[in-house]
Amino acid sequence: MSSVEIGDSLLAHRFYAGQYREIVADTVDAGEPPSERDLAFVVGALCFVDRVDEARALVDRFATIRDPRTVAASRFFLGLAAARAGYFDRARPLLVGEALRDRHDADPWVRAVVFQGLACYWYFTGRFPGAAAHAMRALQAAHEAGFLYVAMLGTDLRGHALVQLGQLHRGIAMLEQAGKQARRLGLTNNAFAVETSILTYQAQFDPHAEVLEQLEALLRRKAHDSYSHRVLLIAITVQHALRGRRDEALQALEAAESDALRGDTRRGKAASLLARIWVTRFQDGPAACRDLVDQARALVEDRDIPYRAELLSHEIACARASEDLPRVGAAIDELRVLWRASHHFAARAGLVQFDPLHRQVAFDEDARARVLRAVAHRDVTAIPRLVSLGLFGVIPELLGLAPARRILWLPANELLLLEDHGNLVARARPPRWCPPLLQLLSSPASKPEIARALWGIRTYHPDLHDPPVRTTIHRLRSFLADHASWIVVEEGSYRSVAPLHVVRGDLVDREPAPTAPLWEDIHVPALEVPREPERSQSASPAIDTKQLVLARLEDVPDASVPELAKSLERSASTVLRALRDLVDERRVERKGFARATRYQLR
Repeated sequence: MSSVEIGDSLLAHRFYAGQYREIVADTVDAGEPPSERDLAFVVGALCFVDRVDEARALVDRFATIRDPRTVAASRFFLGLAAARAGYFDRARPLLVGEALRDRHDADPWVRAVVFQGLACYWYFTGRFPGAAAHAMRALQAAHEAGFLYVAMLGTDLRGHALVQLGQLHRGIAMLEQAGKQARRLGLTNNAFAVETSILTYQAQFDPHAEVLEQLEALLRRKAHDSYSHRVLLIAITVQHALRGRRDEALQALEAAESDALRGDTRRGKAASLLARIWVTRFQDGPAACRDLVDQARALVEDRDIPYRAELLSHEIACARASEDLPRVGAAIDELRVLWRASHHFAARAGLVQFDPLHRQVAFDEDARARVLRAVAHRDVTAIPRLVSLGLFGVIPELLGLAPARRILWLPANELLLLEDHGNLVARARPPRWCPPLLQLLSSPASKPEIARALWGIRTYHPDLHDPPVRTTIHRLRSFLADHASWIVVEEGSYRSVAPLHVVRGDLVDREPAPTAPLWEDIHVPALEVPREPERSQSASPAIDTKQLVLARLEDVPDASVPELAKSLERSASTVLRALRDLVDERRVERKGFARATRYQLR
């Protein structure tokens, strides 16, 4: 069998296109042994669907085959699977053991595969400059052989290595180039893997508001590569945790853990465990992560630089929360050594967050490190940035608050955060009466107390004042939406099961009870003001006003009562009565609450 044919068969091209499951179904699962020229690509397909033991057994069955291309490619796929899974002792003899001899092979096809294997081993064991150099050699040999599949892999790996060194934009430019090569060659699965890498790196460096939607959209697309599938699930888990979506984070994490357990992948289990630390940190507090950190310590390989760096950052956060200063110091020392040896961006990010002696700032492109530094140093000036990014999950920890059920009121941002142990819901621009009322309900408040606080009513008449109080509570529950059950009734009084905390500058305090009426939008009989005389002398002012309001709303599609009253030269009460009639007639639509109320034509 001529070695020239290996890599050019129909099955090989199906492999390049990412049809791993179909190849396995047509050969191994169908009981059809692969031909000698296709053996390496069946081995690769088995590895990429997490059936590595079967791939090893298949290679053993063909132990007598000595074709250099088949041997080099089979060894590469088995070694890559072991390195991806975190079994570096298994990967070394496959990717490095014979490389000193085979890197001088006369066939550039073989040399390209060998150098790519060396690059992968150096990459997964944290020697990123060496990985980039070997990837370049693989690229050169691949072009000499016309082996465009490995040329694309070499470009891809150089991009990964640059990103790990903190050069996000240069690395992503290389990855985008690899993605273009993959699509041009019809390598759909590789193109998907490259797209996955780009998006997860962007999420890791710059968690902008749209990144979670993009990750979930990518996950919904069909992917044959289980490794890419797990990477997306882990990235989605962390993003949900940072954004205060504990339930969604746990759902994605369970899927990632289930996927990792199906394959023999130590690294996949370690990644899931690190993601669980993120979720637990914001659900129960950093101190509650101690056991998980210890488990991860036993699982993460010393040579797995990215995971070790992330683990050490978690360990420092956990030890600080537990006031275990010796453990904090030991982890920081270990992180310093890791940074000097690898220059990995995650090691630098950890030092930026926690090391008082580390004077370097985060990489310019590493926005997440700056966010986490603000959390570690309780820098409340970062809260507007966190709000703009949608990273609500980290705000309680930044404020020094243990996870609990509470309501955070951020007046400067006009934002209420409803927190429940890692689940945070943001309610923007609450009505003016809402925070004082929630403070009042921190302890049981009777109807007369509510009426006195909101409207200044000193003498309470149930027949007269019960309706507006009930309407107020109904509107509050409507504003809280899914958390309406937090407002409970106890022996004729109302109470909120979640206390209100107010963030003012560098302080977290309680909102003082209001001393003046704060809500004019509810009709309260005791506060009714005499009508102002109409400026118009028309015999039918109500009808005229309704017609004028309709005409005005055609020109100004989103208007408030004061705006309409001023433009129509009518009193606010007259305009409001006309609007209520038009709303009842379903000719006008109302939206918003209190001062944020606006009207528009249906």
